Amino acid sequence: MNTLNLKIRCLAFLLLGIHASSCSRIGITSYPKGAAVNASNCSQSAVQSAIDSAASGNTVSLPSCPATTWSSKVTIPGSKGITLNGNGATITGAVDVTQNDRTSTRITHFNFTSPKSVYFHGTPSSATARLDHSKFSGGDSSILVELEGNAPVLIDHNEFSGGGASEMIHNYGTWDDSGWKDEVTPGGPNMVFIEDNTFNNTGASGSPAYFWGTSAVQSYYGARTVFRHNTLNMAQVDQHGTAGMVGARWWEIYENTFNVVQNGNQSNYMAIRAGSGVIFNNHKTGAQNQGAGAIELIEEDPGYPALYQIGRGRNQSLEPAYIWGNDASMRVVSNSPNVQKGRDFHESEKPHYKPYRYPHPMVAKTPRF
Repeated sequence: MNTLNLKIRCLAFLLLGIHASSCSRIGITSYPKGAAVNASNCSQSAVQSAIDSAASGNTVSLPSCPATTWSSKVTIPGSKGITLNGNGATITGAVDVTQNDRTSTRITHFNFTSPKSVYFHGTPSSATARLDHSKFSGGDSSILVELEGNAPVLIDHNEFSGGGASEMIHNYGTWDDSGWKDEVTPGGPNMVFIEDNTFNNTGASGSPAYFWGTSAVQSYYGARTVFRHNTLNMAQVDQHGTAGMVGARWWEIYENTFNVVQNGNQSNYMAIRAGSGVIFNNHKTGAQNQGAGAIELIEEDPGYPALYQIGRGRNQSLEPAYIWGNDASMRVVSNSPNVQKGRDFHESEKPHYKPYRYPHPMVAKTPRF
């Protein structure tokens, strides 16, 4: 076939969304919106090459392949929003996403077997990114996913497994105090949504010390986190407010199930250490808890009001938290003299609050593969 006829054939394939591997040999390496781009194999270089040739709106798919190790990150630049479909590939390595302003990026159907497997970077004006239907596993003290920039992200239908003292998802917010200087809309869409996931603490079952302190999520630096409809097996939710640091700004934690194993030492179901929000309709199942087993509200800086403390909002104004409808076994405990019931938090329903639509609208809009 001569070059002209091959080009015509390739262009026809591309218009139909079909990837013809011979096209790249004659300089046709871009794809129309919605086209499928197939990586030639699962190596880091092959996947990166497929991403580089894709355009916004394309789906880059990995082939069926054996477990593969990447020596460097695969990066998706902010100039494009694509879907990266792992097709069940087992990867020891990481994907680094800079979110596009108009087109969503999606990471789906991977089996990641190393710490810090997915990174998201964006801004509040970024298009919502999605991470779904994947598995993540790491050893003790694992951090599996990191987010920064207070960009909207949906993390759904994944399974996370980490050993003792793991902090499986880190939401770093803005890395400064700017997240405390703008408005938050309770029940709004511009958050990190973590929903319909399973979090497993895989620490040694014979050592209760491994059970406490393993977190499904930790949030920092003005972050906004919605954590809902998840299952946690010996893991907690932590909203950070470490002494001297800028804490998490806003949290909505509801309709989650916390499962305690036999003889388990679950120190807290939640460790809430900064900011404001709502906590409601959470449930505890399983065996009798050998630990504290509380929704703990704590401030690690002295004085009232402490900067970024529980019950504070924009520019440190009073914005009480609300806690209601949780199982009776999930008692609410304030372990700080500057976090007081009736002032900084109320054990009652938040007036006029309405949760964001569930399931998240992106779940219905994107294919399952």
